[in-house]
Amino acid sequence: MSTPWRCKHSLEGRGVERCAPPTRRRPGIAASCAVTACCLLLAGCTYSGGELLYFLGFGKPRMIEAVFRLSPGPVLVFVDDVNERMESPKAGRNLFEALSQELLRHEAAERIIPLRTVEQLRQTMPDFDKRGCREIGELAGAEQVLWIEVRDFLAEEQIFDASNAAYIVVTVKVINVLESQRRSRVRLWPTSPDGFLVTAKMNGSEVVTIGNKDAIGQELTTRLAGHIAMLFYDHRASEFERKE
Repeated sequence: MSTPWRCKHSLEGRGVERCAPPTRRRPGIAASCAVTACCLLLAGCTYSGGELLYFLGFGKPRMIEAVFRLSPGPVLVFVDDVNERMESPKAGRNLFEALSQELLRHEAAERIIPLRTVEQLRQTMPDFDKRGCREIGELAGAEQVLWIEVRDFLAEEQIFDASNAAYIVVTVKVINVLESQRRSRVRLWPTSPDGFLVTAKMNGSEVVTIGNKDAIGQELTTRLAGHIAMLFYDHRASEFERKE
């Protein structure tokens, strides 16, 4: 289960005044950094000016907390392309593998249900497509399902839009497999029933450089996997997030 977010509200605008004797004032950020810098220099550290500022935190992207913490138990990454937006099955497989690797590498998940488990269920159960995501997770032996629904996908060698030449759009949800009685508690995250929208795209020059349709799909799903995984672990803001 996730740790609830807690918002920190400012006291500005509430008419609250706090005074302290001048002799007891705490040093500001600049003064604290100056003291730290002096200590490093006295200790014999040979940082350049730029390196020292970076060490003290200047210039580093801001930290972003995970929006949700996945269970330490088995997690099923379920790529659901019910409308068959992805023409190549390689794209769906690559999304599963890339996302699983990212979650494990950043310790956002401890165990991922193998893809072959779901493939076996799909092959042996005639009514597989009629079963709900929670039930599939239960049959696969998972505690939670990371449900990825494909909304749109374009990976063509021919370019129609130079700034948005290839793209993939999905929604992400986390499902509680262990809750089978109360439907209101099956979806753990997000609160919206539509899910959390995540996209990845490529511009015209990138598509031309790669050229091959399957390779374009692989690059798109690899990028998307990185964007999705960052929702579930603390990290410094990526270039993708700084543009949002």
